[in-house]
Amino acid sequence: MKTILLAILLAVGLSLAAAGQRYTANGNAHSHNDYLQARPFHVAHAHRFASIEVDIHLAGDRLLVAHDAAGLDTARTLERLYLRPLAEQVDLNGGTPYPGGGTLQLLVDIKTDGDATLRRLEEVIRPFRRYFDPAVNPAATRLVISGNAPPPGRFADYDPLFLFDGDPFARYTPAQAARVPLYSLPLARFSGWNGLGRLPAPEHAAITSFVDSLHRAGKKVRFWGTPDTKTLWQAFIKIGVDYINTDRPGELAAFLRDREKHGYRPVAPPHVPRRPAYRADGRDRAPRNVILLISDGAGFAHLWAAATANRGDLNVMQCKHTGFLITTSFDDYNTDSAAAGTAIATGTATRNRYIGVDPGGRPVPNLVELLSARGVACGVITNDNITGATPAAFLAHRVERGMSDSIARDIIASPAALVVGGAPRAFGDEATLRAARAAGFRVTANPADLATIPAGERVIALGRDTVAAGYRIIEEVFPRAARRLAAGKGGFFLMVEGARVDAGGHANDLSLVIDEYLSFDRLVGMALAFADENDDTLVIITSDHETGGLVPLDGDYATGVHLADFATVDHTGAPVPLFAYGPGAAAFHGFTRNSELAGKILRLVNGKK
Repeated sequence: MKTILLAILLAVGLSLAAAGQRYTANGNAHSHNDYLQARPFHVAHAHRFASIEVDIHLAGDRLLVAHDAAGLDTARTLERLYLRPLAEQVDLNGGTPYPGGGTLQLLVDIKTDGDATLRRLEEVIRPFRRYFDPAVNPAATRLVISGNAPPPGRFADYDPLFLFDGDPFARYTPAQAARVPLYSLPLARFSGWNGLGRLPAPEHAAITSFVDSLHRAGKKVRFWGTPDTKTLWQAFIKIGVDYINTDRPGELAAFLRDREKHGYRPVAPPHVPRRPAYRADGRDRAPRNVILLISDGAGFAHLWAAATANRGDLNVMQCKHTGFLITTSFDDYNTDSAAAGTAIATGTATRNRYIGVDPGGRPVPNLVELLSARGVACGVITNDNITGATPAAFLAHRVERGMSDSIARDIIASPAALVVGGAPRAFGDEATLRAARAAGFRVTANPADLATIPAGERVIALGRDTVAAGYRIIEEVFPRAARRLAAGKGGFFLMVEGARVDAGGHANDLSLVIDEYLSFDRLVGMALAFADENDDTLVIITSDHETGGLVPLDGDYATGVHLADFATVDHTGAPVPLFAYGPGAAAFHGFTRNSELAGKILRLVNGKK
């Protein structure tokens, strides 16, 4: 007689589960000891769980739901807590357990005498049989018996609807094996891991080999007695464990729901970071040119997510002079971009939403105004609207960041030599365009025109990213802008903002965060190259604040795959990285308040320490 032996294989090997397998609540979540939830069945069902576990005891002629005899309550019957709610949902959803389809497995753990309990279960489910019978309904709920299940030789003695949790050491005939859809084992059989840190390599190998052996036989796997940690859930997903066991269904559902959005898999090859020359790096002399690069919303975790995606290296990581920028505003632990941009641009801490004014609403001079007055050509570039909070802080003075039309008028009145970014509503008005031209600006809707407009002309170039076409305005415009501003006799100051890491943080979208930071880092590489060609150039790289509370969970430097979590959809008060390269770079070590940055830049340009 042909037999199937499923044994634990301890050889080291890679999981057979596809690396890109998509895990979902309805495909992979198992509600362990579900009857302990505040609303048995309903909590897991609300999250569309694939599998729900219920422990039953035969008490007289009733099947009561409880973990042990001490918890028995005559009101908590299998019918009341599970069978009737299931039937109601299937009827409500037109024959499926969930709206719009989906599958469900009811894992019944027998706690009392197996044969007597199963005989009574056959009787109890008789009125509900059609909900479990695939011959009647292809979307029927699968009923799997666990706990005090019969030996394989007695499977045929029970209702053919009954499927059975497998025993890895048992021998099954093909007919018996057909009634074994999964294997549930305690994690303790393989490991004492607490779900924190890394699963020890020998135990990882044993679990992986066991899972693979069952997958080769077409069976699914669940481990119970598992710590409820994201680290363990992620480790089991990478191994290919089919059912993720949990006593916290809401948390697991959220983890699986967000995992795709919170995960990143590169679709393009990494860029190769530039290796700077370091000839003038950190020298104690005044820089002629200052390039300030601001990645809106990027904290250290955002940077490191991008570094992981770029195989462990970035242009910004080549900077030897590093520190942190404290981002708190005048009136809030968590700054917004207006107050943060104002602090950086003017050296004055102010209230959230204020642009270029002090806490009392009085205008304060910004770097563009102060440096232009001494003959330094100044430019502002952004992939946001030019009236966005960060660029506006270098060009305008208003008590409300939303005053876009007024900010547009301030931009026209600004002494800036170059402004590049998205067109706000005001620049669609002919009167605004006439005012800009009257103020001495050439206004163009094509930033590529910078290549042909004479360097002596002041320019407002309006344009946006076209990511699908591979066009990112800050990368495209920077080389022309730097050469254009450098043509003057007094040196230049150029602020470039990469605005969209912030959007990724607000949306809790890791792919957007990483792709935008990688674009920003390519810009950093261009700035470092310019500084090497012009060793009187200081490059400063930072952010205005952190967005999203990003937390790295997992990653692979070899493939660039990364998984993270977000603590919020808003800004946080965490300090952000601060880097510098070139003459004067040593001034940016340690912790710096955002309101100290402008003063440091002015002192360096003026040849003062």
